Amino acid sequence: MTVASEAAQAEPFRGGIFTTAWPRIFPEDSEVQRRRKRAIRAGHLAMACMLTTALGGPLWRDPQAYSAGQTVGLILASLLYLGWNLAGTRGSVILTLSNQDVPLPLETRVPRIGAVPYFAIQLALAAAVYLIADRGLVPNLVWLVLLPPVAYAVFMLETPGIVVVSLLTMAILTGSAYRWHGGAAAGFAALSFSFAIVFTLVFTLLAVHSEKARMDIQRLAGELGNANRQLREYALRVEELAATRERNRIAREIHDSLGHYLTAVNMQLEAARTLEASDPVRAREAVAKAQSFTQEGLRDIRRSLAALRASPLDNRSLADGLRELVNQNHSPEIQTEFLVIGSPRPLPSPTELSLYRAVQEGLTNVRKHAQAKQVVVSLEYQTNQWVRVMVQDNGVGLPEVNPAPDNSGFGLLGLRERAQLLRGVVRLESPPGAGCTLTVEVPG
Repeated sequence: MTVASEAAQAEPFRGGIFTTAWPRIFPEDSEVQRRRKRAIRAGHLAMACMLTTALGGPLWRDPQAYSAGQTVGLILASLLYLGWNLAGTRGSVILTLSNQDVPLPLETRVPRIGAVPYFAIQLALAAAVYLIADRGLVPNLVWLVLLPPVAYAVFMLETPGIVVVSLLTMAILTGSAYRWHGGAAAGFAALSFSFAIVFTLVFTLLAVHSEKARMDIQRLAGELGNANRQLREYALRVEELAATRERNRIAREIHDSLGHYLTAVNMQLEAARTLEASDPVRAREAVAKAQSFTQEGLRDIRRSLAALRASPLDNRSLADGLRELVNQNHSPEIQTEFLVIGSPRPLPSPTELSLYRAVQEGLTNVRKHAQAKQVVVSLEYQTNQWVRVMVQDNGVGLPEVNPAPDNSGFGLLGLRERAQLLRGVVRLESPPGAGCTLTVEVPG
């Protein structure tokens, strides 16, 4: 924002009466702001012309009706009245020209001295001008000077205040009519003037409601803008979170799938090397199994690269997939057993895949670290709508100093992440001398 445009926005809040009576139009002002300032200028100019016409007519038509003192007093009272009215509109002008995101409070409409003192002085000046200028001349337009207090009351006061101001202006007019023309003329003047008051009230209320609607639209536009900005920020955060979750998912898939097959291949090749001299037949079987693991791993990687959602459970149940996984990990060095406890039931695909990966990770860790001779994998369908898988071995268990096996921290982290996404739990227990038990429980 330029210095000039900042000045244009702040200008209505500075200076004296003239800054709001005749607001400056800056080159940086929007077209809407220009129209508002022109309307304010026109309104104040119309009020000055109205007072000039209302008071100038009697002075021009019958100058002999006023003494020199009355003429001077009328001019001074009129100038004071005009200036006081301009001072009263300052708050309304500030509200109209405000460009702030949050509209200024309605109390800004009321002059600093307060509503009661302001209207007391305004009505006193209006009465002075009217009573000096009226003189009982018929016809005249002096009654027009009594309408500004009624209009200002609509801007600044509640309904009771508007009624009081309207009745006081009516009393000023009828009092003057009664003084110069008697009771009958006072009643007719009151009836005629009531139509002018109603007309003023209606059109001023329309202006006030229009201003309130503008302020509400401005407030709602600001709130909508803030909401849109927050939505954009949330969308970026959701996008980043989704990307992070997807990266973590892919990392888990690579670790659980590729890591499993590479570990199995390595174990079979080690077995083949050990048996190469003493038992060539079993060594060739270990090499063949390693080759089978390699081919299966390559197929899994191709499926993952094709869809990033490859599942080893496609077209088969969780029990069948786990049984095949356990059989793949069977070797002369490690005897494996698979148990199904309870009645199998269909589970959501993410739940089945998470349980499969848990067993896969558990078997991988057994081969890497456990030095076990026997592994039991169980799939238990519990009656309380939970499903549990357990991988139990009779190996050396976890080290006392570092209970997390080397190179398995990421795998266990992946298991916990999977379980948390399903509102499940992961437990890794290793009693002294009793091997290790990995348990994963999820709703299902």
